[in-house]
Amino acid sequence: MSASVFDDKSIKPDDNMLAAELGATKTFFDKICMFIYQEFGEVTPEWKFYGQQSGWTLKLLNKKRNVLFIGPRKGYFLVTFIFGDKAVEKVMLSNLPDPIKTRLSGAKKYAEGRGISLEINTYEDLQNVLQLISIKLQ
Repeated sequence: MSASVFDDKSIKPDDNMLAAELGATKTFFDKICMFIYQEFGEVTPEWKFYGQQSGWTLKLLNKKRNVLFIGPRKGYFLVTFIFGDKAVEKVMLSNLPDPIKTRLSGAKKYAEGRGISLEINTYEDLQNVLQLISIKLQ
């Protein structure tokens, strides 16, 4: 079974399928997209099939720049960010919860940066993601 609820390579997910799987958390997804659009001017969703283990993942871009990845699950979703050194430093200086800072600082560093994934189930989760988007895109 893949990490995504969408694991059939031959069926590219659409907004209706996403809404059906995310349930009530679809409003959080919509707020993320609206936030990027209102604050930074453009948001482009792009579905990618990364393999059988990952399934379909939704990449959100702002002016061709990777913002985050959405991993749809049943009733919630994962948001994954990749942060460069400057953005990691800004996260560490922010008022984000300590567990987020600890996970990010402990993440393995790759050429493109450090990655962190967060489950989005609650309004508080959403607020943390919006703050991380601001840090990433500023």
